[in-house]
Amino acid sequence: MTRLRFRPFPTSRSGRGLAVLALPLLLAACASSPPVHYYTLQGPAPQAPAVPRAAAPFLLEVQGVNVASRADQPQLMVRTGDGSVAALYSERWSSPLGDEIRGALSDALKHDLGALDVQVVKPGPAAPVWRVQTDVQRFDMVSGSMAQLDATWRVRPVNLKGQGLLCRSVVTETVTQAGIPALVAAQQRAVAALAGAMASAMRGQTPDSGGAVQMLGCSPLPESDKS
Repeated sequence: MTRLRFRPFPTSRSGRGLAVLALPLLLAACASSPPVHYYTLQGPAPQAPAVPRAAAPFLLEVQGVNVASRADQPQLMVRTGDGSVAALYSERWSSPLGDEIRGALSDALKHDLGALDVQVVKPGPAAPVWRVQTDVQRFDMVSGSMAQLDATWRVRPVNLKGQGLLCRSVVTETVTQAGIPALVAAQQRAVAALAGAMASAMRGQTPDSGGAVQMLGCSPLPESDKS
């Protein structure tokens, strides 16, 4: 039987030379790429109160947050003074924006109300729960000016007494410093202020405009609406 012998294709000196020249250019391009910074809407964990408060007689179910597609981007979208929107590809959210808002709302509500969020670990069918749903229409950051959050939200009691509400809130936080961290910090405050309005509704109080929060109306939910 005749054995077949395979020989490697010869490599030209010019090909090796091009590869050697291309390597420094590739390394230089990588070195010149700006570093990526990641941001979150969840602030540092608040300090525990000196006197522990009683646990709330209900649980929270902060459901996933819907965000308008123009704002629901992995990179930060920042408005400039001329009305244009810049996508900052080196400045990104650490998780999808809807998850960032949901996590920040959950943290603020747990702190304000002293309740546990059972959105992932479902409670028993008879557990008393306040269910929270949020739809964000605008999530704006204006360079050197303000951060604004426009959301329609609903809180609904399940297996406990209380009045469910459907509301719309616009939260505007002024930005006095330049830079992305100041804009992110302003949106952190805006989400916390929105959670404060939700907490008021769960306490049986009518959320009012005040401070950074402008209430654009609330409607009571019918008892038959359990979704």
